[in-house]
Amino acid sequence: MEGIQLVQRETLLEVTTMFGTLIKAISQEWNKRGGEYNVSFPQFKMLHILNKTGQQKVSHLAEKLGLTSAAITGLTDRLLTEGYVTRDRDEKDRRVVYIAITEKGQEIIQTITENHEESTQTIFNTLNDEDIMHLKRIFTAMLDTIER
Repeated sequence: MEGIQLVQRETLLEVTTMFGTLIKAISQEWNKRGGEYNVSFPQFKMLHILNKTGQQKVSHLAEKLGLTSAAITGLTDRLLTEGYVTRDRDEKDRRVVYIAITEKGQEIIQTITENHEESTQTIFNTLNDEDIMHLKRIFTAMLDTIER
């Protein structure tokens, strides 16, 4: 039994390392191609969430992106400068800050998504539809476990 656990631990470590390498490669590819939009990968993810869900508290965005509230503030500052988001304080509790995507932010999300489709296809073209659906199911289960 202990031998199986050792193999499983080693395999999980290998999978974790491979996943980290994949995320790093995707981020590097993004930065290589995404410079023309002046939007980093974390900023894009934040805009994507706002586009899907609407206005969010800074704390909620931080939780969804796995970042600190201070990091969200930094991402927001540049997006504000570009006119992609708005930042408003709650009228009842000034400590609560809301971030919302603007129309210009929605337009840049659409443009980036269309133009980055090629790099996404390059990364995933070796997988068939069934494999991609398995990845989605697996990642969803893992994220659900983490978010509990």
